[in-house]
Amino acid sequence: MGKYKGRRAEAFIFDLDGTLIDSGLDIALSANFTRVHFGLPELPVPVVKSYVGDGVARLLDRTLGHDDRTGLTGDDGRPVPEDMHAEAMGVFADHYGRHLLDNTRLFPGVLEVLARFRRIPVHLATNKPRAFTDPILAGLHLAGAFGAVVCGDETPARKPDPAHLRLCLEGQDIDPAAVVVVGDSPNDVHAARALGAVSVACTFGLVAPGLLKSSQPDFTIGAMSELAALFPSR
Repeated sequence: MGKYKGRRAEAFIFDLDGTLIDSGLDIALSANFTRVHFGLPELPVPVVKSYVGDGVARLLDRTLGHDDRTGLTGDDGRPVPEDMHAEAMGVFADHYGRHLLDNTRLFPGVLEVLARFRRIPVHLATNKPRAFTDPILAGLHLAGAFGAVVCGDETPARKPDPAHLRLCLEGQDIDPAAVVVVGDSPNDVHAARALGAVSVACTFGLVAPGLLKSSQPDFTIGAMSELAALFPSR
């Protein structure tokens, strides 16, 4: 880690959910609304939050596939038929699209950090679809804050594949080793590593700190304001 400390970053790429915005409750409420639509009981909000991070399709696989008896999900949980999943995507999208700013807020320090690094390229790479990302950025006064915004439905492979990050840097002559990727998930850490970038993991996000640290990021921060101490501004 010492080789990075005090080094100037040439670009930042931020994740959105759990990194810049505290959006877990609104996502969980819409996922639970979708479960109730199919006659399933609501899940505890922390359980639903633990299923966030790999896009809406995987979120619904996990929430609808959650086995209430065993607590297991995915391949070990309840099967989710294709027609049920397709209907669930529409139910979730309609509900979340109407409620995505009910409780969602910026994490403390986000605006200050973005202002501090405004003289270098700052981008956003999220597994969230464009239809949800743009209204949230506009509603939280972040529209126009990023040089590039790459969403989960705009690239064939989502994080941890580095395709998201490469699209952010497209057309820029920047050494990946001088890029700092900031996120709250192992997906962000693995994507940064695949790109050859520096990874900063946010322990205040949606992923349990122990799981996040097990992905071996270059740095961990417990608040967004700590980022400024790691990398000097220009």
